[in-house]
Amino acid sequence: MKTLVKTGGLVKSLAHSLLLPAEDTTTPVAPVVYTTAIRSEGCLSESLAGITELAHELGFTHAPETIYAADGLSAAFHADHGERAVSLAVECNPRQQTVSLAVSGLDNHDAFETFHQVSKTLFGDC
Repeated sequence: MKTLVKTGGLVKSLAHSLLLPAEDTTTPVAPVVYTTAIRSEGCLSESLAGITELAHELGFTHAPETIYAADGLSAAFHADHGERAVSLAVECNPRQQTVSLAVSGLDNHDAFETFHQVSKTLFGDC
């Protein structure tokens, strides 16, 4: 009988350890992105140099990278903010005479405020 009681206790213990925690039923926050574009006749290298410098000054210091198109005539700059959960992407396409930027993040207010700050710094009152 003692063996049966021990086995029953072991089974109950095992059953409790196999119970999965309740599922988190909260919906994850959807990311947001704010974008804008301007017409620009600037050359690619000067545009990228300015964008890189200004982005760094604005705190976009984590994992910066510049990716050039296969033809080398356009490029994209990406970086994450060093302290906040927002990311920046800037596309320069001199052939189409456009520069576009996007700021994304999970916090709508933070992404929106950062977007306005970046847009005003990079593009001025365009």
